[in-house]
Amino acid sequence: MNGDNLMIISIIFNVTVLAIMVCSGIWVGLDARKNGRSKLEAVTWAIFAGWFFIIGPLFYLFFKNKIYKQ
Repeated sequence: MNGDNLMIISIIFNVTVLAIMVCSGIWVGLDARKNGRSKLEAVTWAIFAGWFFIIGPLFYLFFKNKIYKQ
């Protein structure tokens, strides 16, 4: 494997991770907004879930009904 192949693989990996981060953030933000959260809360959840793209959505799913009683 030469340097060009490694660079292509690393670019594909980075783009994939970035796409997963963006998609999880958008999904959590839209779901939080759909569940009646304010825009600020939805954006905060989206940033949290996007930044921690594996733990963030799981944390949101576990705590979305426990943090705020409706």
